[in-house]
Amino acid sequence: MPVETGWFRWTWMALILATNVVLTVFWLTRLKTREPAWEITGLFVMAVQVLVWGALLAWAAVVLFPLLEAAEELTLTAILLGGIVVGIIPVVMFRGLTTVWILFVGGGLAWGFWTEPGSERWVLLGLLGLYLVSLQCGTLVLANVFERRLRAELNAEDQRDLVELLLNDLEDGAQDWLWETDDKGIAVAVSHRFAESLGLPAAEISGRAMSEILKGVGADRTATGRIALDTLVERLDNGDAFRDIELDVWIGGRPRRWSMSGHRRSDSLSDGGWRGVGSDITRVHQQREYIRELAEVDSLTGLQNRYTFTARLSKMIADGDDVWLAMLDLDNFKSINDRWGHRVGDNVLVDVAARLNAVLRLTEICARLGGDEFAVAFSGIDDEQEVKERFQSIVDAIDVPFDLAGNSIRVRGSLGYGSLPNDAANLDDLVVVADLALYHAKVSGRNQIRRFDSTLRERATGRARALLDLRMAVQNGEFELAYQPQVSAATGAVVGFEALLRWNHPVSGVVSPADFISVAEETGLIVPIGAEVLRTASALATTWPDHVRIAVNVSQVQLRSVGYVESVRNVLRETGLAAERLEIEVTESLVIDDSDREVLLRIAELGVAIAMDDFGTGYSSVASLSLLPVDRLKIDRAFVSQLDADPTESRTAVFRAIVDIAESMGLETVAEGVETDRQRAVVTECGCRVVQGYLEGRPMPAADVDAFIESRRNYRLPSAAE
Repeated sequence: MPVETGWFRWTWMALILATNVVLTVFWLTRLKTREPAWEITGLFVMAVQVLVWGALLAWAAVVLFPLLEAAEELTLTAILLGGIVVGIIPVVMFRGLTTVWILFVGGGLAWGFWTEPGSERWVLLGLLGLYLVSLQCGTLVLANVFERRLRAELNAEDQRDLVELLLNDLEDGAQDWLWETDDKGIAVAVSHRFAESLGLPAAEISGRAMSEILKGVGADRTATGRIALDTLVERLDNGDAFRDIELDVWIGGRPRRWSMSGHRRSDSLSDGGWRGVGSDITRVHQQREYIRELAEVDSLTGLQNRYTFTARLSKMIADGDDVWLAMLDLDNFKSINDRWGHRVGDNVLVDVAARLNAVLRLTEICARLGGDEFAVAFSGIDDEQEVKERFQSIVDAIDVPFDLAGNSIRVRGSLGYGSLPNDAANLDDLVVVADLALYHAKVSGRNQIRRFDSTLRERATGRARALLDLRMAVQNGEFELAYQPQVSAATGAVVGFEALLRWNHPVSGVVSPADFISVAEETGLIVPIGAEVLRTASALATTWPDHVRIAVNVSQVQLRSVGYVESVRNVLRETGLAAERLEIEVTESLVIDDSDREVLLRIAELGVAIAMDDFGTGYSSVASLSLLPVDRLKIDRAFVSQLDADPTESRTAVFRAIVDIAESMGLETVAEGVETDRQRAVVTECGCRVVQGYLEGRPMPAADVDAFIESRRNYRLPSAAE
């Protein structure tokens, strides 16, 4: 390149570099913002960019063509012609800018061709003119194609958004309508459904602001409605899309629930504005409220459920006053279900809830926690005597007989209570305290009211420790059996043994069944323990003479466990013990319902004998006794012990009457707790067939049983004189 172009070269390069830097910074900044004002600014900067770069390229042609050699001119021409095409690509959609670009660069190139000597200048100018005209025409065609395509895509996107809104809301089963506003929030193109939902002619709706329309149907009447309306207006003002904003409105004087969804129109060629869908979701809202009510209220009684009660109790505690919590349990509810059926049982629960509501004050809360368990809580009472009177009024209200299904049904309840902060430090602890007091009320004889005291927690801790020890005892085989003989009252010969469970604790030594059987029954551990007792005793009995039977005690928990009858059958099969040599002893007070009777009947069908233990201490009548498959009555020691103390015939008459009733029913009698010769003589005289007690033999280990049987083989009863 000639030396004369040095000044131009550095000046031109400096201008190109400066404009590139400035424009690059501008476009990078613009990418980081979405402000609408940048659209106009961007177009202006793009126009300036076209003018500046077009002018620089034209200047290069004007200055350089007269100074360059032929080969260098050819190179510059190729560069400028290519630059025209490349420069069109970014601005092809803007026809005015493409025209300016072509004229600027093409004009500079034409000036350069004009400086050429000779007739070839006309050829070059003619070819350049054809090229530029063809380029301009092609650019216009391409711009039209791009514009049509862009419009179609924008319209399709707008329609897709609208259809999506409609489909989504239709899936919810709502009644929908379209709404549309301009960029100022004024309703336009009011649909027939929208006008119908508002109950107004379309002409009265069009031209009004959306917020004004919604206020006209009472969307701002309630506090929640005002919050929802403010949220909707804020979204419209900020240009943010929204969905499912729920409003309470009044149409024709009736409350309705609407859901509003909307978005800005995405067609940039329009004047902006909003489109959306409105839905009448009144039915959905009502169903939702109904489900919420089910989640908070007990469906049977209408009282609060455990979840709601806990929430309200937490709030009561947070208020800072002393809080009293009582747990109430119906004592004989299971027997009502078993005797009268679950429908009557449900009616009893409903009536109990009604009576609780009748005696409770407005500041007191009540709930059904499940089954036949209820809870009552209140605060603001400092006098403990008044507290007890309040709880007594609750128990007294339940104690009045119910008239249901033509029958008078009496229901009684046990109640335990405690307070916070006197007895507990938090909500969870307060519930534990009330539960412990309730348990104490039930074991105290039922139909009782008991307040929590610290000893109850100690007892619970002891029971928990006993439970842990029991589990370890089952795993380590710490249980043993002792066998107490049953002898014939007439001959003194051994007729059987009763297997008695003993716990050989590694630390405490031998533990009496009275100290652990109740815990085993509550936890269900009595089932595996009882199964092992039955198996061990039956296996030992197979080594005895065939006329000697084995008696095993069974609790109600075992009778009601799954597969108990089958377990008895399996023991007989595995040990080879004859069924008639096995006797199952059940306590009179425990066999009270049809399910227990059914199990006993199935056991009797196996050939196993059934003995009623502790007869006379429970509440079974002779009539109900006749319904059970009982083979023997074991008369409780309470009747036997009195035979020594009373020299008259009154005690003997009672005992004789029991024996006579049993004999008339074909039942064999066993006198328990015989400890003196006089007792033995009296029970024998009354006709009792079998005697059991310390006089005849104490419980003994399995190793001593054979020797005891042998010692009684030729046993001679002492005479009356002896």
